[in-house]
Amino acid sequence: MINFNTIPAALRYPGVYVEVDGSKASLGADIPAVLLVGQKLAAGNAAAGEVVQISSVQDAINKAGAGSMLAQMVARYRAIDPTLDLYILPYADNAVGVAATSTITVTAAPTAAGTLSIYVAGKLVSVGITAGMAVAAVATAIAAAFTVADIPVTATANAAVVTLAARHKGTVGNDIDVRLNLYRESTPTGLAVTIVGMTGGSGNPAVGDLAAIIGQRWFRYVALGFADTATLTAFETESTRRYAPPVQQGFRAFMAFRGDSAAATAFGQARNGVHMCCLAIGTNPTCTWEAAAILAASAAPALYNNPVQSLEGRALTGLVGVSYFDWTQANSLLFKGMSVMTVARDGTCAIKRLVSMYQTKPDGSADDTWLDINTAEVMERIRYEQIRGAATRFTGTAVAKNNEGYRPGLRITTVDDVRAYLLTLYRETLMRNYGWVQAYDYYKSTLVVEQDTTNPSRINYRDTPVLLSPWYVLAGRGEFQKAV
Repeated sequence: MINFNTIPAALRYPGVYVEVDGSKASLGADIPAVLLVGQKLAAGNAAAGEVVQISSVQDAINKAGAGSMLAQMVARYRAIDPTLDLYILPYADNAVGVAATSTITVTAAPTAAGTLSIYVAGKLVSVGITAGMAVAAVATAIAAAFTVADIPVTATANAAVVTLAARHKGTVGNDIDVRLNLYRESTPTGLAVTIVGMTGGSGNPAVGDLAAIIGQRWFRYVALGFADTATLTAFETESTRRYAPPVQQGFRAFMAFRGDSAAATAFGQARNGVHMCCLAIGTNPTCTWEAAAILAASAAPALYNNPVQSLEGRALTGLVGVSYFDWTQANSLLFKGMSVMTVARDGTCAIKRLVSMYQTKPDGSADDTWLDINTAEVMERIRYEQIRGAATRFTGTAVAKNNEGYRPGLRITTVDDVRAYLLTLYRETLMRNYGWVQAYDYYKSTLVVEQDTTNPSRINYRDTPVLLSPWYVLAGRGEFQKAV
């Protein structure tokens, strides 16, 4: 006997009645959502502290302001990934915050004409120089050249000194790189300038109640434009809450840290987030918020396509590399919760290895359970497949411990039904079709499914999937002989 959902059993009026049930037809396809978190300028029309979807780079400029952190993040993200849905969480600058500043002091006048090349966050500002210009005139020309909104600073001149001020208040401005002749250009003859790096930025925005702000939308990937201790702690807490039941909609969060190996080590050792991934970019020119967006755009689509595949070699398009850590430093950082990249001779950068910031158990002992960022990702994806399939098969049924000869068609779920579902999903979908797991016989032998002894409406299970790991190392030993 077949059970119907909408055709009543008490039916005598003649006719042909056919109900359509699509409960088993869904393949569960969706488009992942990415959330970029950063600061907006007053010119942006988006409400601060509210998530909003972005349709284009121009839309981001309208919502966050031209030259804003978020407008730059969206531009860098979309230059790599045009596919995933993109949202922003804009924050206004802290009202009591301070913008970082830098000075460019002209100390000697030019004796020949030429072009002065100033790079701010890896972006070129070209200044036309004529022979015999007074130092004050050179300073005025430098300040006047800062006309592009994509440059993350504004400039003013006073006598021979140009003061650069970050467009945003907060600590992120301290990491804005200012230098001359990034690509070995020549400073005009006779001209001399002294640069004092960006400093003094303080007072980041408070992120607020993330559970309420983000709401029920599932953002699978997040890029953090500012990553001070308070912000990181808030996102680590929220990532843990969303990963666990009952929410079960976690995210991987990407950020970047600028500094030498000692500073990167100290930063990494202070964190322990399973779902947080921080790229150590060294002292290279790209600002940290753009690097975070670039990293997310490179890693997120790849993780979604195949969460167990190695991310090594994926291009970090737009990230400018000049120098980087040596092998010893980079290898050490991978034990400190910091991810690393490579820098090619032409300055292009690529992912070397992405690890989570999780390093120790609560007792402080070392723990590599969640080493690669892939691990949390694939476990979430496995759980999602289990939840989706179970909801399709078992919702609206009755529960029985065993099948005691019930007639076919009755909507009854037994312990054996659940066990069979989990085994089939593991072997046919997760292993054979997706290639995420292995060792089916071990999985089968360790799978435990039982009806709850105190709540007969509940079936419990414990399974132990054996994950594939991203490939990173081949170790060999070559032995030779000179005669046999």
